[in-house]
Amino acid sequence: MSKSDKSDKKEIHFEKEMKTAEVISYLEALIKSLKEGKVVIEQGGQFVSLTPGEIIDFEMEARQKSDKERLSLEFNWCGKSIETEPEALKISSEEPAPAVSENEE
Repeated sequence: MSKSDKSDKKEIHFEKEMKTAEVISYLEALIKSLKEGKVVIEQGGQFVSLTPGEIIDFEMEARQKSDKERLSLEFNWCGKSIETEPEALKISSEEPAPAVSENEE
């Protein structure tokens, strides 16, 4: 990596414990920016300006362990195409009904 490549790198890291309403506000701003085709993240006089491509690699991980729960989201893009179609993902506030096996019908 050349010296100019290092100086081109822009990065902002943000981690904070906050109320759910504040998290929702950040997520709504992210959604609005994605719809507009440009996401600009600002902090302390610095900013990172991102221009998502038509195809976004989206990764979600949800974990639940005793009294600790975690939801991680990751978005990546660089103009690549989708190679495989994973099973559809549904996001809601409702738990699914228990599956009924053929023997129970």
